[in-house]
Amino acid sequence: MPVVTILGNPNISVEDKREMVKKVSETVAHAYNLPIETITVLVDALPADSIGVGGELLIDRK
Repeated sequence: MPVVTILGNPNISVEDKREMVKKVSETVAHAYNLPIETITVLVDALPADSIGVGGELLIDRK
């Protein structure tokens, strides 16, 4: 069934990840009209030196 991958910076607490996974799962389940148990969410935390935004690494942003 649906798999959602979220790429981002690892500076998010486990509690915030729990809340994000719950909300994303609920939204996708509703959109697909499927039970929430069929939704898989993968949180891939990338370090700030592996993410570039606006032409610069996150680690270099102020």
